[in-house]
Amino acid sequence: MRFEEFKESLKDLQLFSKGWRGYIYRAKWKGIDVAIKVAKDSEREYAIRKEGEILKLLKGYRGFPQLLEAGEDFLVYEFIDGIPIEKASLTRSQKAFVYLRVLELIELLDRLGVNKEELHKLDKNTLIGKDLEVYLIDFERGSMQAKKRHNLSQFLQLLAREGFLTLQKAKELGISYSKGEEVYHEVRRLIQAFV
Repeated sequence: MRFEEFKESLKDLQLFSKGWRGYIYRAKWKGIDVAIKVAKDSEREYAIRKEGEILKLLKGYRGFPQLLEAGEDFLVYEFIDGIPIEKASLTRSQKAFVYLRVLELIELLDRLGVNKEELHKLDKNTLIGKDLEVYLIDFERGSMQAKKRHNLSQFLQLLAREGFLTLQKAKELGISYSKGEEVYHEVRRLIQAFV
């Protein structure tokens, strides 16, 4: 099914935002407040379908969009009431708390074999809920069954840039991580020093 046909089942359809690969709409569907991601054109439909496959794998896990429906050129998931991390006014301690949650989500993604991409910058692809719940969104650039994981390597770049660890420590941890070593506990310990 294509979005043009599916949108007949929606109520109060409104354009919410525009992205590089598609449009995000907000609407009511079967009594649920939903977000609908629609591919801008046929060239971007593959990315939307790929994101749908990743979201199917992540269904039931907190911290990710909960997929409700997928079509040829669209995805429907529960609307997440949050703001992008770049717009959140967080203290250093609150940001550390958020980053600890991101680290938990990264560890889960690694266990499931999903590379998210774009974890070196969380600005638009990470939402903060009212209760500081963290949501990673936008998986159209991601991949499943990745041969080489690199979620944490990207996140270490962000942590070093923001002063949560030194560049040298980020490099050391990144090398250990790339060799398959479990370094999450060490990263967690370093972030917790700021909570």
